[in-house]
Amino acid sequence: MANEPNDDVFRNLAKAMEEMIRNLPGDEPPRFIGCTIISGSGDDGHIFHMDDFEDDLDYDLVEDSGFFYITLELSGEESSAPGVEFRDQEVRVIIDGRNFDVSLSVPINPEESKFGVKNGVLDIICPKLN
Repeated sequence: MANEPNDDVFRNLAKAMEEMIRNLPGDEPPRFIGCTIISGSGDDGHIFHMDDFEDDLDYDLVEDSGFFYITLELSGEESSAPGVEFRDQEVRVIIDGRNFDVSLSVPINPEESKFGVKNGVLDIICPKLN
């Protein structure tokens, strides 16, 4: 098969991306937020969302002597408000029908736990059982 005119461009782009990824600061592996590559003509292409393949919820968990504080940023693309279920030693966050469980190190008081959404941020507060 003959080389396409843009093969070199894509090879160079791949090398540049590898070099950038290899030199990113930090200990965590990089995550791709979005990328578009259009080549040639023909059909309209296919759009897919990487979120469809993610199984984890990106959240911050802070613990002090009496409480757990869970914070996560919503994408703004949710079709409905998030839901939260409080369990003995776990919090379930429900976003667009998908369940994400946050395990906690000690039991909580589900009756006194609460959550709120403001400016696209979901804040969850769970008092620990004494």
